[in-house]
Amino acid sequence: MNSKRHLAPSLLAALLLLPLGAQAEKPGAPIEVSADSGRFEQDAGTGLYQGNVSLIQGDRKMYADTMKLFTKDGELVRVEASGSPVRMEEGQNLSAHANNLEYDVRARTLVLTGDAFVKHQDSTFEGAKVTYNLDNKRVDASGDGDQRVRLVIPAQKSPGETDSAPASNDKSPATDTPQPDAEPATQ
Repeated sequence: MNSKRHLAPSLLAALLLLPLGAQAEKPGAPIEVSADSGRFEQDAGTGLYQGNVSLIQGDRKMYADTMKLFTKDGELVRVEASGSPVRMEEGQNLSAHANNLEYDVRARTLVLTGDAFVKHQDSTFEGAKVTYNLDNKRVDASGDGDQRVRLVIPAQKSPGETDSAPASNDKSPATDTPQPDAEPATQ
């Protein structure tokens, strides 16, 4: 018997809707993968998906050109994705992109390589490689050659400060002195 089983698309779709990621974003939340083409080898515990790949589990979303999934005992343990770029979002607070992304489900870490960018809340982290821990929000970044690490932390707003521009209430004293390019005053 051939150890590589190629599943029919409907069986593949049904298999992917099982709650594979018990330790992922939301325990028991189903993982949905869609792509232009896909192959899952049940005996090997691997899946390869190509072309407009999306993986969605709860509010975590990943998009890539190519995505490999690795399972152990029916549980998703690792995702490797590549693209131009790979994108990842989790709710409103986290977005990331890079040429390559590796997601270790058990360790709950993302490793982004190749023009890596992570935005958590309003802070951004960039580098050749960025490692992000989903639990403690720790970020480790490293450069490569000419590419340096970059971190941007936004300024804190003062109490009562808003995002809108200040009103134009110019209270400077008016002058009767004509300006050089001003029209002459008429009486």
